[in-house]
Amino acid sequence: MQKKFVVILLVLVGIMVNCDITKAAPTTYGPTGLIDVPSADVMRSNQMEIGYYHLNTAAYEVIAVPLFRSFEMSGAVRDENNIHTLKTFNLKYSLEQEGVFTPGIAMGVDDIADNDNTAAYLVLSKALPFGLRIHTGIGTMRYKHGFAGLETRLIPLSKGGEFPDLSFMVEHIDKKTSYGFRLATAKGLQFTAGWRDKKSFWGITYTVP
Repeated sequence: MQKKFVVILLVLVGIMVNCDITKAAPTTYGPTGLIDVPSADVMRSNQMEIGYYHLNTAAYEVIAVPLFRSFEMSGAVRDENNIHTLKTFNLKYSLEQEGVFTPGIAMGVDDIADNDNTAAYLVLSKALPFGLRIHTGIGTMRYKHGFAGLETRLIPLSKGGEFPDLSFMVEHIDKKTSYGFRLATAKGLQFTAGWRDKKSFWGITYTVP
């Protein structure tokens, strides 16, 4: 009985270690995460994320870069009627990297340049068995009621971050629920589409390298 338990435990650990969800991408407003929900992930020192999202009548150009070790800086520029405006400027710091049995933990601040909308948050991210990964946290402003997101790989045997790596995302934040699919079309290049608070959206993101 004890040997059987050990075998099952090792299998579950192996699944968690190798669940490698579709490569990280910036949210619609900059920080690494799902659609609008941030994750505990931050850019490595040799990485950069760029992206374009089409939301309703506006487009958003997003970027996330490492500021220094465990520190990520991100932002989004809104393009509406050919008028470009800085929508958000954000910072996120990794407090604890995710382990096999422990969650990743990060804290962040969004909309730093806008005193009326500046929001702070704490987020935990953890891979679960069978290719699932959950993100949950709480904070101020739009995060004051808490938030949660779940992503799951739909093609388990695909190589992470490369075609046909496909994941499904669902999240709830600021009383809004969003759904989306994220497909890796080439190494680092991903296409995301779905419904953001009952309205369709799509985006293209690229992680370098």
